[in-house]
Amino acid sequence: MKYLIDSDIIINYLKGKSPAIALFQNLSVANLGVSVITVAEVLEGVSASPKRLEEAERVLSHFIIFNMDMKIAKEFAIQRLRLRKAGNLIDNMDLFIASTALAHNLTLITGNIKDFEKIKDLKILDR
Repeated sequence: MKYLIDSDIIINYLKGKSPAIALFQNLSVANLGVSVITVAEVLEGVSASPKRLEEAERVLSHFIIFNMDMKIAKEFAIQRLRLRKAGNLIDNMDLFIASTALAHNLTLITGNIKDFEKIKDLKILDR
């Protein structure tokens, strides 16, 4: 496992956007994972349509899903305290996703660089 995929990338893939499709064609699924937070965000976005929900579930089933655990919770607490002291808090969902990447030494693939670049030592691949 090398990469953690952010919600925006999965959403763009489901919308058929070329950069997201090309990304998944070029990376081995064995090296890709998602946070359970990403799963929740993606499913929320498609839950009004049974067809889109089914497609999202099918796509998400190909990834390793990282559930919340003590290691991620501890990383979240450390990062949130640091960001709060700096007056630079980001959305908690994004912080949980970043904490998952940090806790498991993964590179985050995202198009949301603005918030994630505030997190110390987070490896980011911009898409």
